[in-house]
Amino acid sequence: MKNKQVLCVAYGADDNYAKFLGISMTSLFQTNEVFDKIDVFVMDCEISDLNKEKLISIAEEYNRSIYFIDMKKHISELDLKMGVRKISIAAYARLFLSSVIPEEYGRVLYLDCDTIIMDELTNLWNTDLDGFMIAGVQDTVDKYFLSKIGLTQDDFYVNSGIMLINLSVWRSGKLKQSFIDFIKKYNGNVPHHDQGTINAVCNKSKRILSPRYNVTSNIYSFSAKTIKRIYYMNSYYHQVELNEAKKRPVIIHFTTGLVGRPWEENCSHPRKDEYIRIAANSPWKDSLLQPDSRKVAVKVFHFFYKYTPHIITETAYRLGNWIMHLRK
Repeated sequence: MKNKQVLCVAYGADDNYAKFLGISMTSLFQTNEVFDKIDVFVMDCEISDLNKEKLISIAEEYNRSIYFIDMKKHISELDLKMGVRKISIAAYARLFLSSVIPEEYGRVLYLDCDTIIMDELTNLWNTDLDGFMIAGVQDTVDKYFLSKIGLTQDDFYVNSGIMLINLSVWRSGKLKQSFIDFIKKYNGNVPHHDQGTINAVCNKSKRILSPRYNVTSNIYSFSAKTIKRIYYMNSYYHQVELNEAKKRPVIIHFTTGLVGRPWEENCSHPRKDEYIRIAANSPWKDSLLQPDSRKVAVKVFHFFYKYTPHIITETAYRLGNWIMHLRK
């Protein structure tokens, strides 16, 4: 008798992001029938009873399991009054995964709510984590932010929105406390918040994955050379890898960026239709479209990037990053 394939997935959400969680979870179930079991753990940051019922109905439709974990007492350990900049507490929830996921699970796939799964996850789930704390896709972050958390340009920095996490190592290494200590060290103002914290604490113990597993909006907007140039990066994926990721994505991550997000007005994301198709079959199909949340500066930059020489707008982008660095 073959061993059952059990996929353990975690999301973190408050009530504002519950519908995006539901849409992502729907895509997860639709594309991963190969797994005998899918156990979804929702780190619940005050999701309403109505939205919980909708999420449960999705899991029941696909004969999967969903568990809600009240994060109030866990998040209080961070003491968010100590100076943490305004950000949803759901973003910090992933720091507590090793203590909220039952010990029978040695690993977990963490997914941000603003994702859709386009293909089955067997290869990702079976990634060798021996000697690694996390596996993730390299993110586009410049050297200024790296230096602020003690990393160099030669250190890999992953996007924490999609991570395969070695829970066994997190537990044995007491990483939860290391995360809390790191945040306190920065008086609650870690650059890029939870993501900066994870990258700093897990530095030298990160496995870099193919960009197919986390296709962010920047990959659709910029070439590999442009990304290296505007973010002052020494190394990044080759263009052939980015082309493959755009052509055959496993997980699409609708991060903020030039193209907008598919649930907002004026979105020009090339994969917008896939998202709308999945959302149309969800309990939130009648409440999807929201106002464009992009800042005016981003909209202006997007316009000039489309209609003016790239050297001009790329220089402006780099200058903007530098100004942000000075303000942090």
